[in-house]
Amino acid sequence: MTNTALILRSIRGAAEVRAHRALVRVSKRGSGDNVQVVPSCGDAMRNLCLSTVITCSALVLACTPSPAVRVEDPFVGNWVTAENAGITISPDTIVQHQPDGESTTLDKAACRGVFSFAHGTKSRQDLTSLVPRQPDLRQKISDILVEESYPVAELNCDRGDQTYVLLNDRQLLAIYRDGDIGAIERLARR
Repeated sequence: MTNTALILRSIRGAAEVRAHRALVRVSKRGSGDNVQVVPSCGDAMRNLCLSTVITCSALVLACTPSPAVRVEDPFVGNWVTAENAGITISPDTIVQHQPDGESTTLDKAACRGVFSFAHGTKSRQDLTSLVPRQPDLRQKISDILVEESYPVAELNCDRGDQTYVLLNDRQLLAIYRDGDIGAIERLARR
């Protein structure tokens, strides 16, 4: 028998007594005293408040957006040729740098409104078929491209198309086309 029950037995006529922040009811039934411990309203409210705070805290943490994972564009940066010409690739355009210091930005204005710049993946076969009327150039491209597919950045301009093939994180193959005539150039990250 608990201490509370012993105390209550000694208070034979008590109908309700508060013990340890709980409501204790004592009733006399034919065979003896019946003691029942019932949580008080104060405890119920405290428990409700505590569970509400915990639930709200969990919801705030669950609904907090994690920082956006920033995916770096492997093409963005400065690339140079062996002849010291180069290009700067940004997320939406390309700037061509000549060895004499002259630079050309390829954008809608320079391409007379016919301009697009997109990233994707192309197969080795798709890349070698960019120059169908130049079998020697096709073979050179085929010799350079040994994997099945590559990440590419494609620039379409009024002046022609340029496809930049990422060979690895330090090397780029540029395939320049004007109609069916093409040229290639290897670039390294600066």
